[in-house]
Amino acid sequence: MKKIKLFAAGIVSAALVAGSVLSCSTSDFTKLLSGSTVSKPTLSFKDIAINSLDTEGVTFKCNYSITNPYAVAVSVSKVAADITCNGNAFTSITANEGVSLSAKSTKSNTFNFKVPYDSLINFAKSYTSGAKSLPFNVAGTVGLDLSKVTSLTNKTLSLPFNKSVNAPIIKPSFTLSSPKLVLPTVSELVSAFKNSGMSATTAAKTAANIVAGKSVDSSVFDNVDLNMKVNFNLGVSNSGSSAWSYLVKTCSITTGDSSVISLDTANASAITSSSGTVPLTATLNTLKFGKFIAQILNKSGTNPTFSLNSGITFPELSSTSFPLAYSKAIPLSSFGLTKS
Repeated sequence: MKKIKLFAAGIVSAALVAGSVLSCSTSDFTKLLSGSTVSKPTLSFKDIAINSLDTEGVTFKCNYSITNPYAVAVSVSKVAADITCNGNAFTSITANEGVSLSAKSTKSNTFNFKVPYDSLINFAKSYTSGAKSLPFNVAGTVGLDLSKVTSLTNKTLSLPFNKSVNAPIIKPSFTLSSPKLVLPTVSELVSAFKNSGMSATTAAKTAANIVAGKSVDSSVFDNVDLNMKVNFNLGVSNSGSSAWSYLVKTCSITTGDSSVISLDTANASAITSSSGTVPLTATLNTLKFGKFIAQILNKSGTNPTFSLNSGITFPELSSTSFPLAYSKAIPLSSFGLTKS
């Protein structure tokens, strides 16, 4: 009888142990699938760097990455940050809503903010006299949506970040001055007109009118093969205190009929002082640009547009050359005439 009781007790005991083992294994497996046994997501805020320049301000790019250790995807619900300069509030931003993070992966992401040149100049007035840069700080959180992680009670997580960057104190500006059409000599004009089939009398009269600055017909240079130059000066200045190196790379003029005139920048040198002048010139052949030359002479028509691509380096902050584009209409009425 004792043997039977002992045997029965052994069966019950074995069943309890087996049930316990089975229950434990199932629970662990559920937790493993849900990701609750692994560490929380982490954020690595790599850096803040100048991303681009334009005629209004400096755009900074904030680079960060998030590691998702869970076995299911999560998403960024919101990035919120307060941006300050030397402790003074500048702006607040939100970004990156809805970005998905795959299961058990690390994803890099970015957000940008822009500081107008006028803000840089104004902040500099209340900062250390003679400073070459300003300290900007970006502090905030990346909010994660963890609703797919079924084992978690709290379905959201905020990951804090705090990063600083030195911003150059800069405000570039440009001026275009003294645009001039360089006229050939009277004899060169007469010769070119005669070679195009014009009579000697008409050629002489037309050449005299051009040199005198009188209006001409828009087709006056049809079939005429003659080169003329356009010269003007590009003024460049920086009203900020940061050291810089400015270099013109390419320049062009787009006429009213969308023809593009390339300007010679081969002799342009870097400007490292607070201001400088870049002389620019272009050669116009009348066969291609005759109607535009006539517009300059008549001071009438669609104003051409000047465009440039340049690069700026801030030697005290970075060796990177940041591109800067600029464009401006040149009134035809501003063109003068000069003789070669």
